[in-house]
Amino acid sequence: MDILVLWDNDAPPGLQLPFTRALSMIFSLEVKVEESPIPVNGYVGSRRQVDAGQTLDSLDIYRHRAKLHSPVLLVVSDDLFCKGHEFVFGLARPDVGVAILSTFRLENEYYGLPHDDDALLDRMVKEAAHEIGHLFSLHHCAEEECIMHNPLTLEELDRKRRHFCSPCEEKLNRGKSR
Repeated sequence: MDILVLWDNDAPPGLQLPFTRALSMIFSLEVKVEESPIPVNGYVGSRRQVDAGQTLDSLDIYRHRAKLHSPVLLVVSDDLFCKGHEFVFGLARPDVGVAILSTFRLENEYYGLPHDDDALLDRMVKEAAHEIGHLFSLHHCAEEECIMHNPLTLEELDRKRRHFCSPCEEKLNRGKSR
């Protein structure tokens, strides 16, 4: 089994290799990255955001038509929301094996801070690992440093570490063996 990452043309360039290497280390699986053929749809002009669910619909269709069996993560630069949330860093649909990650609110510039590729990469890896964890049937975790802890703010995301707590690691290993 491997993990497929689809990288949108507008996603931050030059981070694909360190991003996929870090995810590969976290999951002990091969992580492949390709240019995304998925259009980012679901833009809501009044919000100036993209409905993550609508883009996941397109990603689900693509995965089905391409006969992919691996989990698929789409990396985009658009600001995402989903029903009931002002914004989301990412969203997963475990029942069909697809997830989306937005870099929009992970970049320092959004908060008026200087550009920092290292901080962006760290945040992307942690949020991607969180969403992929959902694809392996993991749920949110109360342990604040665990990848599966649900970060509602950038500060909470920054406090997380790039690892699963022991109970989540055990569940992950069971999920990968299915």
